[in-house]
Amino acid sequence: MTPVIRITVDATLDDLSLSDYRDIYDEIRLRHPVTGAYVVSLDKFVTMVSSAYSKAQWSKYHNGETTLTRTMRSELRVAVGLAPLPPTVAEATAAASPDAAVWQVGEGVPDHVIMVTAAHPITLHVNGAVSVADSAPQMPRNSGYKGQGGKVAPRRYYARPTATEAQEARRLALGVKWQAIIETGLTAMESEVKK
Repeated sequence: MTPVIRITVDATLDDLSLSDYRDIYDEIRLRHPVTGAYVVSLDKFVTMVSSAYSKAQWSKYHNGETTLTRTMRSELRVAVGLAPLPPTVAEATAAASPDAAVWQVGEGVPDHVIMVTAAHPITLHVNGAVSVADSAPQMPRNSGYKGQGGKVAPRRYYARPTATEAQEARRLALGVKWQAIIETGLTAMESEVKK
């Protein structure tokens, strides 16, 4: 079975407020409750949180000159044992081939992005969740596949007549299926031939 792994969801939502992040920052830097002085220097802080940002960027945050970036928020979360923020859709799809085919099903703003890496055709079910219905390669029709007994199954004939828009509108007005119309037409023509 082909695994289905959810990489991200609700990436723009954050369960912590800006003041929560400031509390985490103060907690990591060991802010003295009375004097307000920090015990941990910015140099040590940057090392403690394994930050991708420089001491200068954190200093700007410290002084209220900039806001936290998404990466900085994730670094603070991880430093206190919380899960990092989920990756954004752009981050999650960055690993896709630049030549990948992109399809949209339906109109409006898409709320699902599905990346398929299977080397063979698969059938997906997308209904709130995503699951693989069948990951086994499908045999093409009349491929010479021999089932039990070693015989090739005979090909069934399927007629696929087409109707004009006007004919389809007339059928819908009658409220009947094409099978009934075809049967009635054949019966009428057979009676004409017998005359």
